[in-house]
Amino acid sequence: MPGSLLLRGFLRTGGKVQRSAEAAQSSFDPRRRGAVAAAAVTMATLVKTVVKTAKAPAALGPYSQAVLVDRTMYIAGQIGLDPSNGQLVPGGAKEQAKQALKNMGEILKAADCDYGNVVKTTVLMADMKDFDDINEVYKQFFKCDFPARAAYQVAALPKGARVEIEAVAISGPLRDAKHDTKGNL
Repeated sequence: MPGSLLLRGFLRTGGKVQRSAEAAQSSFDPRRRGAVAAAAVTMATLVKTVVKTAKAPAALGPYSQAVLVDRTMYIAGQIGLDPSNGQLVPGGAKEQAKQALKNMGEILKAADCDYGNVVKTTVLMADMKDFDDINEVYKQFFKCDFPARAAYQVAALPKGARVEIEAVAISGPLRDAKHDTKGNL
């Protein structure tokens, strides 16, 4: 509800604080009472689903491997853990990035998605000097129409990992927008 509408509702009720935006709205305009209640019910219908697979390492703390809300999936940061033994794979940042992305792929699969559904990633590195090696591996999993991405060097990662990668994906079919010859939508 716009602030001016709340202010008018506040003034109209003689400065009394209402219990909710709906109460303030209905006291201001009784014709809108049903619309406000219907909007509140509609907004409450999103479903949150925890995505879990034994083919990727279990969460290292009180969080989920991924959470799907409506069609948007939030994938927790993945490090280069081998799911069979829970240990970091040997070989440094490059091998850990490859394993982290394999783990992410298993989580995507558990939600009937793949790397093409990923729209945003965040790459956390223990050392920015690993950036080129990680990019080399990253391009093996994301081949074209790359997701948006942020990359940071951080002070430390869980279990002494060299890299951690998290993602946001959209579940279900996606269609690429058509571009004209100048790259415009």
